[in-house]
Amino acid sequence: MLFDKSLTIDSIPADATPVAGVREKYVILGLFASGGQGQPPARQLAARLAKENNIVVTAAIAPSPALVPLRFRSRRLWRETKAAVDQTIETPFTAIIYSAGLGFEAIDKPRWCNRRMEEWRRIKLTLTIANRAKECVLLPDPKTPRWVFVLITTLVCIANWRRAGNFRASEATQDLLKRRVAGCTSMPPGRDNIVRICGITDGESGLARNALMSAKAFALAGIPTSMTDHVTTRRLKRPLTLHHANADQIPHQMRAPDKSLHIGFLLWELETLPASHLQAGNMLDEVWVPSRYVQKIYEKTYNCPVVNIGKGFSLPDVRASNMVDYNIEANHHVLLMCFDTHSSVERKNPLAAVHAFLAAFPTDLNVRLIIKTTPIDQSHWGDPNGQMHKIRAIAHRDPRVIMDGRMLPFYDLLALIKRADCIVSSHRAEGFGYIPAYALWYARPVIVTDYSGTRDFCNDDTAYPVAYKMVNARIGETIAPLKNAQWAEIDVDALANAMREVRENPLKAQTKALHGQKLLKSKFSPQMQAKRYLDRLKALGVLAD
Repeated sequence: MLFDKSLTIDSIPADATPVAGVREKYVILGLFASGGQGQPPARQLAARLAKENNIVVTAAIAPSPALVPLRFRSRRLWRETKAAVDQTIETPFTAIIYSAGLGFEAIDKPRWCNRRMEEWRRIKLTLTIANRAKECVLLPDPKTPRWVFVLITTLVCIANWRRAGNFRASEATQDLLKRRVAGCTSMPPGRDNIVRICGITDGESGLARNALMSAKAFALAGIPTSMTDHVTTRRLKRPLTLHHANADQIPHQMRAPDKSLHIGFLLWELETLPASHLQAGNMLDEVWVPSRYVQKIYEKTYNCPVVNIGKGFSLPDVRASNMVDYNIEANHHVLLMCFDTHSSVERKNPLAAVHAFLAAFPTDLNVRLIIKTTPIDQSHWGDPNGQMHKIRAIAHRDPRVIMDGRMLPFYDLLALIKRADCIVSSHRAEGFGYIPAYALWYARPVIVTDYSGTRDFCNDDTAYPVAYKMVNARIGETIAPLKNAQWAEIDVDALANAMREVRENPLKAQTKALHGQKLLKSKFSPQMQAKRYLDRLKALGVLAD
C-alpha cells in the first residue's frame, strides 16, 4: 500500500499509531500525466488512496504543469490546475516532492515555461528533488500554522531519500522523517553476496539488452547473479547491485541503505545531463558506461568513479532478407536506416539521410533507401518537427524512398541489416549505436555521423564517418528539458558523397566493413565483456580469494 497511515495523525507523536474512525482532510497533488509511463490519472489515484486510507480528498490536481513538457501544456490545463490550487491553498506552503525532478526548473525559471506559469511563484513552492514521482499529501505541521507537504511512500524510500542528503524541509518535517526512518527495512537480500541485476530486464529496448548482456557476461565470468542460474566459480565478499536503468530511475531502485555496492550502468546521448539525472551521482558507488563519449558526460557531473566498461554481444547467423515486402530486386543497391521512434526521431535525424540520398542519386533508378522504424503516430513526442511527415511526402513523390513502420521480430530486423548494401546513421547523438554495430557484425558497410558513441568502433578504417557541426538542441526536441544542450548536425553534402562512394566502390566499402567486423568481434564480444567485468570487480576488491 502506498500510504503510511501513521503520517495522518495531526500531532505526530514518536509512537504514533492510526486512530480508528478518524477521517483527515488532505490535498493530493497528482504528479502524473494521464496514462503517462504506466501511471494512473491523478483523480483515479486519489480515489484509490482515499478508499484505502479512510481520508477525504478535497482536490486532485492532474497533472502538475511543472512536470508536463512545455509542448504538451495547454491553456485549459493551466486554468484547471490553477483553479484547483486556488480553491485548496490560501497560504504559502513548503513542498517536499519525491520525484526525479523532470521539469521542476519550470517553476523557478520562466524560460522553461509559458508566461502563465510564472504565477506559480505566488505559491512560493520550495522543491526538493529526491526520487521518481510519488504521490504527495498536505499534512498539518504541528509547529507552524501553514501546511507542509509530506510525501506518501514507503518507509524504505524515505530512508533512501534522506540518505541522499539532498533535501530541504521545515524542521518539523525533518523531525518527522527522522522518527520514521527508524522503522525502515533494508532491500530484500535474496541470496547473499551475489550480483543483483535490477531495472529494465524484459523487452527489446537498449536497457533490456544491456541487462541481458550483463547477466551473460557475469555467467561467463563464473560470478553468481540474480538473473541466471549457472555454474559459479567465484565468490563475492559483499553483495553488488547493478542498476540497468536511466539515471532518473536510480533513486527509486535504491531502497534503504544496505551493504551492497551500488553500480549504475547508465546511458545518455547528449553532452548535457538533465536535472533529473543528477541525484544518482550522489547515491551510486560507481557508474559503468558503454562508450568513451558517455564516460565524459558523467565524469563532468558525477563525483563517483565513471568507468567505460564497453559492451559485449553476439548475433545469430541469420539468412539475409530477400526484401520481397519492399519490391527490392537483386540489382538494387539498398541503403537502410533503422531506429526506434521512442528513442527520438529528432535525435536519429532520418530526414538528413533522405536529403543526402536524393542529392547523391538524383537519376539512379536502381538505388533504394529504406527508413525502417517502429510504429509512430503523428503527434509523437519524439518528432516535434514532423520529420516523419516530411519523409512520407518525399516517399509519395519518389518511390525509391521506402518507409516501413511495422514492429518486426528481432531476427527479421537482423535479416534486413544483413541484406542491405549500406547502413546509414545520420544521428545527432548516440550513447553507443547498436544498429551500426550490428551492421559491422555482419560486415555490412556503415556510414555514420562522426560523433558520440559510434566513434568507439566507427573510424576511417572500419566505416565512413561523416563530418558535422555542433548546433543547439532546441526546447522540445530532447527527451528531457535541457539548458544549453548541443548535438551534431551532419553535413548533408558529405553524407551524399559517402553514399556515392559506397555505391561506386563496393570493394573498398566491403574492406572497411570486414575491418569493422574484426574489431567488433574482438573488442565487443561477450567473452571480452566478461573479462572487463571480472577485472573491474577485482579492482574494486569485492571478489573473494
